[in-house]
Formats: sequence, structure tokens, C-alpha cells
Amino acid sequence: MATVVLHKPSGKRYILLGTGFGAYKASRPGFLGGDLFPHEEQDEIPVASVSDEFGNIQWVYTDELIVVEVDGKSIGDYAEKLIVHKKPIKQENIIEYETCPACNSRIHSEQMECPSCGLTLIDEN
Repeated sequence: MATVVLHKPSGKRYILLGTGFGAYKASRPGFLGGDLFPHEEQDEIPVASVSDEFGNIQWVYTDELIVVEVDGKSIGDYAEKLIVHKKPIKQENIIEYETCPACNSRIHSEQMECPSCGLTLIDEN
């Protein structure tokens, strides 16, 4: 089972190995206090691991990729399965999501604790 992707900036085709997040943390001296109170930033960047024809593995940003082939079939062959048929959605089937204020993870609105960072959440209602 292989997924072939096109890297938009370079025009090269790769085999998609997997996706994930690259993390970074940066620190610089603070405006007040310099190194005593540094300004820190951290975030996650969505990336994908891809392989070229020689087996070299590279990490690229996911928004720079387009899927062109899955298991030897063109992505256009799957178009009919991807068409959204408009059916009425029952209200009880809709799950609401929120963002954790500490780690920005997506969580169910009914959860009382973030599964990612463990922050205890308080219902505002």
C-alpha cells in the first residue's frame, strides 16, 4: 500500500511514509530583565515524512503536498467516494470541540481534563 504525493514547490513526487508534528522551542532575552526573564516560544509544525526514489527520507511541510496516487490508482478514481451527499444531520450526532487554552489541543467540549497536557477545565456555564 503506497501513497504518492507531489511536492508543490519542487514538482517532485515522493512516497508518503507518515505524518506528524515537528516541535520547536525558542528563547530570547526578555524586554525587561534580559536573561533573567527570557521570552519563550514553542509550537508544533505539521510535517510529513516522504521518501524519494533512492530511499532518502525527508521531512516536508504538509501544506506543500498533494496526494496524486493511492495504491496505484489516481486520486481522481476515488472522486465519487469523496463527493459529499447532502443528508440532514441529526443534532444529537454533532460533537462540539474546543481548544485547550494551555496546549491548543482539540478536545471534546464535555471533557473535564485535557488528554494532551492534563489541564483541568472548568465549565463556564
